[in-house]
Amino acid sequence: MTKAILSKIDYSVLKATVTPEKILEAAEETKKYGFATLCVFPKHIPVAREILPTERVCTVIGFPLSAVPTEIKLKEVELSLERGAGELDVVVDLSAVKEGDWARVEDELAKIRKLANGCILKLIFECCYLTEEEKRALCKLAVETGWDYLKTSTGYGSYGATTEDVELLVSCARSKAKVKAAGGIRTLQDAKKFIELGADRIGTSSATRIAEEVLHSREV
Repeated sequence: MTKAILSKIDYSVLKATVTPEKILEAAEETKKYGFATLCVFPKHIPVAREILPTERVCTVIGFPLSAVPTEIKLKEVELSLERGAGELDVVVDLSAVKEGDWARVEDELAKIRKLANGCILKLIFECCYLTEEEKRALCKLAVETGWDYLKTSTGYGSYGATTEDVELLVSCARSKAKVKAAGGIRTLQDAKKFIELGADRIGTSSATRIAEEVLHSREV
């Protein structure tokens, strides 16, 4: 299981000060260690694509606050696909969720799913801001509109992935969608814990550290 974890990691390089040189370095590391994807800002997709194929490049939409209209998110999706991203991590319209405007939430999810046909979509819940009832309702909509993954966090909220949230999302998804744990995952032990809870993908900026732990581990 230990080595297999590397193929479940999305290596997140999403700091405000990241440079193209860092993206190239991270792309080489993604290739070297066999991470699932390299997750970058939309502007850096072409840089990552110099080294990685489309299916190994992930980007973020409406990130990290989702404080933009649906039309802007759709444009981000369109441009990201044109630039060569194969996976999209999209922040849900948090204000609509908190308002209880589920029709607006569903409309946005459906429009993005239609536009990104054939692309792997991960919906970022930002669980730290949501009640259990909101998480369950959002999970239901994500599954009904055909999203591939339910993701816990952006890494920019008040806290990241928790045992309780991952267990809840796995339970709600009922194998109709997969779960990505992200936020605060910095060690091999952290990653293993969430995989054992049922997460299928791990988002972390500490991917290389975890990879080195794996290489020095006696476990297979």
